[in-house]
Amino acid sequence: MATNYWRKAAKLAAALTASSIACSIATGAQPPYQSLDSIVAAAATASESRANKEGYDNVSVEVRPLDQRLRLRQCQQALSTFAPQATQVLGSVSIGIRCSDANPWTIYVRTQVTAQRSVPVLTRALPRYALIGPEDIKLVERPLQSAANGLVYDPAQLIGKELTRQLDAGSTIRVNQLRSPNAIKRGQQVTIVSGLKGLEVRNQGRAMKDAVEGARVTVTNLSSGKNIEGIARSDGTVSVQ
Repeated sequence: MATNYWRKAAKLAAALTASSIACSIATGAQPPYQSLDSIVAAAATASESRANKEGYDNVSVEVRPLDQRLRLRQCQQALSTFAPQATQVLGSVSIGIRCSDANPWTIYVRTQVTAQRSVPVLTRALPRYALIGPEDIKLVERPLQSAANGLVYDPAQLIGKELTRQLDAGSTIRVNQLRSPNAIKRGQQVTIVSGLKGLEVRNQGRAMKDAVEGARVTVTNLSSGKNIEGIARSDGTVSVQ
């Protein structure tokens, strides 16, 4: 992809250069060219801004050096930028630089974007099925060179969650390594709460399977022996409408 960009840029530059030289010969004037530094600066600013908008701090951008032989007509307007890879903000990122005056041109510049971001990590090793408490996590600054899909950045999203696998101290945590703990376990004796028009009735029952808060669960009414379905609550009760 990058090779094609540079081939297109080279062809465009050659065409513009030939046109400018022709005008120069006719008028005897030196054709004005766009400063390569202005192109590099536009690419760096665009890359940094995109990373900042995604919540990344201390962003660092390196711009791939431009061919010093590149000649692009000086734009009569402020340069605009766009990102062909709209979802990628870290790592190797291509930025389009566009002149949109009466004689437009476009060039693609390659940037390498890294950033620092506060990430919650485990303060100690935790086994599978462990519940994460406030004392189990701390925030650390980590350098990022690519977007870590599924990584949890908000500590509040970790507290009270259960690990689906063992993790070592210092580990970051991904969404697929977490789950809500069971509010009710299979075989557990529960209170069945049913009500209509403000009248609440409570009966004892036994859960037929595990269930997280808000999930539907089947329980056996210990008084009638009938199986009924309700919604598991965090306090271990089952709500039946």
